[in-house]
Amino acid sequence: MTLILNTLELGAVSEQIMTLINDKEAEVVDTSEMNISHCMGCNQCWLKTPGVCVIKDDYEAIVRKMVGANDLWLVSDTRFGFIDWRGKRVMDRLMPMVNMYIEMRDGWERHQLRYHALNVGLLYRGNGDQSLLEEWCERTAANIGGRSLGVIRIKEEESCM
Repeated sequence: MTLILNTLELGAVSEQIMTLINDKEAEVVDTSEMNISHCMGCNQCWLKTPGVCVIKDDYEAIVRKMVGANDLWLVSDTRFGFIDWRGKRVMDRLMPMVNMYIEMRDGWERHQLRYHALNVGLLYRGNGDQSLLEEWCERTAANIGGRSLGVIRIKEEESCM
């Protein structure tokens, strides 16, 4: 299954997303109106409540969906060449997907996976730095045992501006 986390405003570029992903089993989660807090870095998802974030907000349902997904696509605006705060906030909350124990993987020290590998891709809007975003996508995917699905710039829609 493919999970698509759309952080853009409600309904933005939905048609483009589905055309680019081209997966009939894809599920789009519109996070723009969801209550999602920033990661506090408390590590409780590793220590006190393994695999479960202690922040009780709308992100709980997203983590459950990630556990059942093979591919994860983030749809984000960009600011200063990188994903904006909405995209970063959603991706920073991935920590329950791994545990605190370290292992060597691909010549790097990485956290052991709690569930399974997750491939990561990025669809972005704006003037992001393509090479920076590609490197980020590769590193993020590697950290959760997957591979990069690629980084694709999406077109601005007049109704979204």
